[in-house]
Amino acid sequence: MRSRYDDEEAGRYVREAAAQGVDEVLALRTYTARLLGKDGALVLHGGGNTSVKTTATTLLGETIDVLRVKGSGWDLATIAPAGHPAVRLAPLHEARRLATMTDEDMVNLLRTNLLDASAPTPSVETLLHAYLPARYIDHTHADALLALADQPDGETLCRRVYGPGLVWVPYVMPGFALAKRCADAYDAHVRSGRPAEVIVLERHGIFTMGETAKASYERMILAVARAEEYISGKKPLAGTSCASPRSELEARLLPYLRGVLAKLSGAPSERGPVVAVRATERILAFLARPDAERLSSIGCATPDHVLRTKPTALFLRDLPVAEDRPGSPATTSLSDRIEQAVVGYASRYDAYFAEMCAAKSVSKTKMDPWPRVLLVPGVGVCGVGKTLDEARIVLDVYEHTIDVMTDAAAIGAYAPVSASDLFDVEYWSLEQAKLKKGADPMLGGAVAVVTGAASGIGLATAMRFVALGAHVLIVDRRADALRDVLGAMTRSAGSRVASCVADLVQPSEAQAAVSVACRTFGGVDVVVSNAGDAPEGDLGTEEGEARLRASLETNLLTHNHVARAALAVMKAQGRGGCLLFNASKAAWNPGPRFGPYAVAKAALLALMRQYAIDGGHWGLRSNAVNADRIRTALFAGGVAESRAAARGVEVDAYFRSNLLGREVLADDVAEAFVYLAGARATTGCVVTVDGGNAAAFPR
Repeated sequence: MRSRYDDEEAGRYVREAAAQGVDEVLALRTYTARLLGKDGALVLHGGGNTSVKTTATTLLGETIDVLRVKGSGWDLATIAPAGHPAVRLAPLHEARRLATMTDEDMVNLLRTNLLDASAPTPSVETLLHAYLPARYIDHTHADALLALADQPDGETLCRRVYGPGLVWVPYVMPGFALAKRCADAYDAHVRSGRPAEVIVLERHGIFTMGETAKASYERMILAVARAEEYISGKKPLAGTSCASPRSELEARLLPYLRGVLAKLSGAPSERGPVVAVRATERILAFLARPDAERLSSIGCATPDHVLRTKPTALFLRDLPVAEDRPGSPATTSLSDRIEQAVVGYASRYDAYFAEMCAAKSVSKTKMDPWPRVLLVPGVGVCGVGKTLDEARIVLDVYEHTIDVMTDAAAIGAYAPVSASDLFDVEYWSLEQAKLKKGADPMLGGAVAVVTGAASGIGLATAMRFVALGAHVLIVDRRADALRDVLGAMTRSAGSRVASCVADLVQPSEAQAAVSVACRTFGGVDVVVSNAGDAPEGDLGTEEGEARLRASLETNLLTHNHVARAALAVMKAQGRGGCLLFNASKAAWNPGPRFGPYAVAKAALLALMRQYAIDGGHWGLRSNAVNADRIRTALFAGGVAESRAAARGVEVDAYFRSNLLGREVLADDVAEAFVYLAGARATTGCVVTVDGGNAAAFPR
């Protein structure tokens, strides 16, 4: 651990903030808060809090003392000056005289003393910051510190590391009681004549202070570095050797995990959570330890993590992952064993919930009992979330939890807060308020693979799916175009979109693309098989036959390559699946000298129907969209002009030549794919999107 404070960088930030009307005190508070937030070994995803005591001017011109403290919902890594709302200090100090205070009263006290009524609610540890006298205060849940504080004799170890400068505070839940206990301990320590350099909250975290932002920050770094130095002198227990995880192993396992979790949690068919995996050398070494399962069953490194990871992880041993034939006895055993393990985890959670409610004589609404973290030796840590961002947060938290468990075991024994204390935080209304709740979007929980997605109909469909909440893998053989599309889509969709360059004529590349979707999102629910081209030619000529052969490869067999690869994943998930094919009106109404294209598209409709027939009994839906005359790359290179000439019209008239007299857009086709993705009782269906063409009416 080293200081990242840079005087030149800090000065530049102060000048930039001044141009926005932010004073130096708040600018430096923001600067060092960000330094803390950018180091995962200190805080993670909204954890920790920071403050500064300063003055502010009220609307009536009165200058008053205020505490600028991190607001709820802000992440230290990206916090802005507005993320430290100002709270009047005097009323907070007056409240210290109270013997007790409910959480509701505390929140009301904080909100009614905000200078800006629209500001975020101040941190639940605002009173603690207020009662400590230093100007700048930093609070983190540093990994190395937790390895010391999560011990049966944590106080002894911390005093060994920090000496007389340590203020030790026995565990108490955050809020008013902790603020008073911490302030009382600090005052007593100072009255004894000892320096107060660091405050350690048992099994919780660490506070440092200073009269400048730099001093408080660098004291934090020094304190954590001293803990790291102490730990580095101890040799951790070595795990047995294990092979690096193979990507195909992950791609094979995750759909089974995702399918079981979706089934047990009651998710709709063709929907489920995102399951992501992480496997570093340190993670794999931990999972190979003989005591890994015991350590992972003890509890969270700090109570703040419980809403992300649940109280414990689920350890999955000796899974028969190597087999890759869905429906075989071995893979049936894999699914059954995962389900048995998850059901067992849920039963233990139910028992924990019932025991805690009875012991505390409280009535609570039980949250779902399903694991957020699944540990698979030889594979890695699997994180579960509604979105990939949520799953990655789970992985970030648990990766650091592994570091804490490893280091704690090396220096003594891992002994974090009790199940009773975890329950208090897990079912604490102020913590649950951090969870973002709301209705799921239309395609929320769906993982889609869209081929030919770098332009035209594929791009429009991918964008529409993402806009409706799906996680989407975009696939195309044009690397440069795909890279540009990915960059544009991630600016709005973030991690819910990923890409894979693949030539789907090759079955292995189609399989690789589906594997990327599994390794990234945990599985596949919907395939929009759209890739293709539009070859022309006279079938009665040698050249025309050659083009037909090529068209059958591109416009028929590529669709089967993708569908076949996705089918194995959908069967592993056991939640049904949706195959959507981009066909063409040419299957019913071929155009002159367009045989290579029309014949392949007619065969594609037969392919779609066959999948509907063969897969219906286990929940597979297979449908197609018949689009016509959409201005996409298929009409480039003179194809549009050639087709218009074949019909005896100008190019613009060709695109408007339908019963409605309007040009059909790629977005219109995308909407049809969206409809079919949600039409749970529809299979073997063709939806026409052509503006109306009587000669091509399905029959």
